Amino acid sequence: MHARYEEAVARAMTAADPVAALRAAAADPALPAALRRALRGADEDGVRMSALLVARLRFERLLRGSPEAEAWFDRDPAGFSAAFRRYHAEVPPAAFFPAGEARLFRGWLAAQPPR
Repeated sequence: MHARYEEAVARAMTAADPVAALRAAAADPALPAALRRALRGADEDGVRMSALLVARLRFERLLRGSPEAEAWFDRDPAGFSAAFRRYHAEVPPAAFFPAGEARLFRGWLAAQPPR
């Protein structure tokens, strides 16, 4: 059950509305009551701030680990930012170091339909 709880929190950190994502997870009857209470009791501002920090750290790791991503951001900040938002929402955070984030991004990018 704790793994399910952790997955819900991780999904919330990449959701467009992290507070709503936690509230939805708190309604999951498969979670024990104590974990549902913990999700409901999370401070909304703290959840939002945590989600922003997760996104920022991923963004920084990606730019440090991928010269191609850094060049794309320098060349087209709006286009890169839009792609990063999609990546962040679709790919769970699993990398701890820049090279790992760059690998995740390259894999995600390769799977995208051509534009």
